[in-house]
Amino acid sequence: MKVNGGKSVPLSIGVMCMAKKAKEVVEAVDPDKNLVTFRVIEGDLMEEYKSFVITIQVSPKSEGSGSVVHW
Repeated sequence: MKVNGGKSVPLSIGVMCMAKKAKEVVEAVDPDKNLVTFRVIEGDLMEEYKSFVITIQVSPKSEGSGSVVHW
């Protein structure tokens, strides 16, 4: 994923809700929709779920500055 002027950096969720740890891979990136999809491949979550997919979308606020993040 590119941030800060196009510099490549790893993106990791790391510690999830309820102090669960997860290792994930980026499944899809849609820059036009400001959307990233991850699939969890290892960690505590896989002991509780058969599959776990995280989708994050960022949208500019309709009023004022800033953005809204949907998980």
